[in-house]
Amino acid sequence: MKKYILDLTVTENLRLHANYVLLKLTSPSPLPEMLPGQFAEIRVDGSPTTFLRRPISINYVDRQRNEVWFLIQLVGDGTKRLGEAKAGDIINVVLPLGNCFTMPEKPSDKLLLVGGGVGTAPMLYLGEQLAKKGCKPT
Repeated sequence: MKKYILDLTVTENLRLHANYVLLKLTSPSPLPEMLPGQFAEIRVDGSPTTFLRRPISINYVDRQRNEVWFLIQLVGDGTKRLGEAKAGDIINVVLPLGNCFTMPEKPSDKLLLVGGGVGTAPMLYLGEQLAKKGCKPT
């Protein structure tokens, strides 16, 4: 799958908890194909201590709004700076990266989605894609 380096605009940065934010980024053009389980490398600008991009799981892709969502746990300087991003800020990302979840070949109602902490991040998008295939995940 082809990788893209994109400058995306912050549409919302919602504080979910003291240590978690939901960062929503949008593109003026259609987003590339992204699959449940993949991630992005997000550049953190303005940090004297953060040199490398932060790997963050893709939480959800809203094709109608050209939005990609990231559930971010604020644990260090890099992620804390991402948690401070404001609507209208531009954030550079490389995506999609990594492997995706294996999808069932035929519909099933015996699927259990399990995740903990930031491990729950890709479950929203996975559940939606499974439902589109006729599955009924729990």
